[in-house]
Amino acid sequence: MSKSTKTTKKGSKPKKKAAVKTTKITKTKKAAAPKKKTTKKKPVKKDAKPKKEVVKKKPAPKKKTSSKMKKSQTKTAIDNAVLKELEQEMENQDEQVSLGAIGRLGLMKNPKATQVLITGLKDPRHMVRIHVAAQLGERKDSKAVGALIDALHDESIFVRQTVAGALENIGSAKAKKAVKKAEREDLLLDELPEGRRLYH
Repeated sequence: MSKSTKTTKKGSKPKKKAAVKTTKITKTKKAAAPKKKTTKKKPVKKDAKPKKEVVKKKPAPKKKTSSKMKKSQTKTAIDNAVLKELEQEMENQDEQVSLGAIGRLGLMKNPKATQVLITGLKDPRHMVRIHVAAQLGERKDSKAVGALIDALHDESIFVRQTVAGALENIGSAKAKKAVKKAEREDLLLDELPEGRRLYH
């Protein structure tokens, strides 16, 4: 009896080995499952790419407009500061300083420079008024015509002649009529000389 039991025990051992093999096969099948999860993550990355491209294109033009606005604001601020300085220099007691400021105002492209020069037509110094009238004529700004017509009745003949020359340089119909009227009233004495000769 002992021999038969030994043979049965020996035969039962290979059965256990077969069971071990089946468990190994099942483990390999379970390991293949996470590979399917990685394939699901790939389309998520594709959706994220077009979003980044849209964000990069939109903020680019906004930065350009803001830089242009800043440059224009700085230019206007500088022009206004220069105008204030020249206006103060034009009223300086030193006549040479005043004449230098008038020359710089005449070269400025800022339209506000014309208004600053117009105030100089009432300066008590006749040389300042002469240079102001000459620069207004060179600027050819029609906004100065009214003030120049009033200056045709200046107490100084040299100022009146320079003002008339400035009006001729501007060349508007209103300016020409005012000059002819001043000639009839003998405010300019003889023939009106050319405007540019009056301040050279």
